[in-house]
Amino acid sequence: MLLWSWVFAGKSALTLNRDQFGQFLSFCKKPPSNWVGASPAVRFIQDDGNWTFNEGWRPFDIRSQTEADSYRPFTGTLRQIHSICSSFYNFLHAEDAAALNPVTASRSHNGNAESGIYPVRRYLSSDQLYHVLRILECRAVVNPTDERALFIVAATVFMYLRAADLAKSGEYCPSMDCFVLEDGKWWLVLDAPGTPSQRLAVNPKFLPYLKRYRKSRGLSPLPEQDEGVPMLETSYGRPGLSVRQIRDIVQGALRQVHAAITSSGECGDHWNVLLGSSLRFLRDSGARSAAQTREPAELQRDLRITSIAYTYGRYYRE
Repeated sequence: MLLWSWVFAGKSALTLNRDQFGQFLSFCKKPPSNWVGASPAVRFIQDDGNWTFNEGWRPFDIRSQTEADSYRPFTGTLRQIHSICSSFYNFLHAEDAAALNPVTASRSHNGNAESGIYPVRRYLSSDQLYHVLRILECRAVVNPTDERALFIVAATVFMYLRAADLAKSGEYCPSMDCFVLEDGKWWLVLDAPGTPSQRLAVNPKFLPYLKRYRKSRGLSPLPEQDEGVPMLETSYGRPGLSVRQIRDIVQGALRQVHAAITSSGECGDHWNVLLGSSLRFLRDSGARSAAQTREPAELQRDLRITSIAYTYGRYYRE
């Protein structure tokens, strides 16, 4: 919104009124092509210790809309824009920096700004997920260094982990002893500084991937108490990976899967979604697959979602 205000409206976001915010929403529904990227990209990158602007960054990205002729936002994206902008203006109003909240005014004047035709959110089916994992397994047999990518993908599909759950943050680095065995059941305990401690049940389907990943690193099949070995390492053996490194590893692995499927002659339009896929896409696909056999309340708990209605609407409705 700030970029739109400065570049297109030619004014400060503090002065936007109801109609101008409506114009911003229309812009978000159909932005110029040079504002849309093929996949998410970090906005700033480090260059010799200095932060510089990433020329590949775009405010919008197509991601799983690989079959669309042009960018169209998901309804969830528009809700997020409304929510973030409204919170921004509520803060400005409380600080006497803005006279009104144009988001609230626009909603009451224009009705539901999310109505209309938007792309259907795409997922990998259970069979497709199985196929992806099988290809990654075969690649890891040939090249054990690929076990890391397989481990991350399996953790995303079966445990619904986010990149931030596995990433190093400051002095904190998730280690193998985050996996804890209690009363015959495995748990993953995440205790990053500054965030509430989280205790996640380990899906039994994930354990074989944990075992083979540990074997590739010369460890015992399952974690042991007080085992401070980093959960993830760089290719050079340094402890921990950043969120960006984890995402890049997964996206690279999925592109390799797509290439393998294409070379086998099986590839069709339903596989092209892999080219723009992200960890969020895999997480959603895994949850959507699990929803076929699990109760919404159980899935909500494992996904760490606060709303049962959101869980049902996103993963259970066709």
